[in-house]
Amino acid sequence: MPVALWLVPLLLVAAQVLKLLVLRAVGVQAFDQYAVPIRKLFWIFDATFLKNTGAAFGLFQGGAGWLVWISLVVGFGLLLYMGRTRMPLLNQVALSLIASGALGNAIDRLGRGWVVDYLDVNRTGLSFLDNFPVFNLADSCVVIGVILLLLPHRRRRF
Repeated sequence: MPVALWLVPLLLVAAQVLKLLVLRAVGVQAFDQYAVPIRKLFWIFDATFLKNTGAAFGLFQGGAGWLVWISLVVGFGLLLYMGRTRMPLLNQVALSLIASGALGNAIDRLGRGWVVDYLDVNRTGLSFLDNFPVFNLADSCVVIGVILLLLPHRRRRF
């Protein structure tokens, strides 16, 4: 069974459930604010509601209108490509992560006009990480998927 058939829906549901929990925690009145601290989570992460009208890392703020189309084309394009192409398991996982991340944030942009970000890295003691942008599970999926694609390819069977 292709990995995308179960991994993409699983990650989409997980990403949306986490975003709904964050929205429930901050309440509707917080939607007018840019960032609302929620609570300390664990280790180096805090939960901070951030209303992101742009792309990852705060790029293209206010660009949700055209970013939704890019996200949809990337997400569905990767799913179509994976359905037509045989590839190693690692590539299937990587492309499934990227597709689910793109589609997860597209759902937010379509429904709300902005993306819910909530993971805040701010207690590391490392100055370059203490100002790291707030992100979400979908963003993490895209980054991890790209990293997996960039790993050196070796001739091995999975």
